[in-house]
Amino acid sequence: MRGISLLEVIIVLIIFTVGVIAVVGIFGIGLAGSIDSENTIISMNLAQKRMEEIRNLDFDTGIINEAKAAVAGFAGFQRQVEVEAPQAGLKQITVTVFWSYKGAESEVPLLSYISKN
Repeated sequence: MRGISLLEVIIVLIIFTVGVIAVVGIFGIGLAGSIDSENTIISMNLAQKRMEEIRNLDFDTGIINEAKAAVAGFAGFQRQVEVEAPQAGLKQITVTVFWSYKGAESEVPLLSYISKN
């Protein structure tokens, strides 16, 4: 009977190692995509929450621009509010939430219009 040679064992180990490395790489890509999706969902919720708060403010004095600033309770997220008045009695509100992941800044803008009446 013939046994398994050392060369065959080494070849099998190399093939197995390449396969494991490929699977681990795929898990890393999946994890990065999952984190990015989670950050996008958190950003959308933070923007929507601020927009709802703005809708409850006084039209003339409460709805104002807000500089880009950290969001309390959400490390790594920043929010900015921009207000424009395209015509009398109407305001265009843009709430943008920013976050950084792997050195790149991402953002989610939410735009809405609020009328005086």
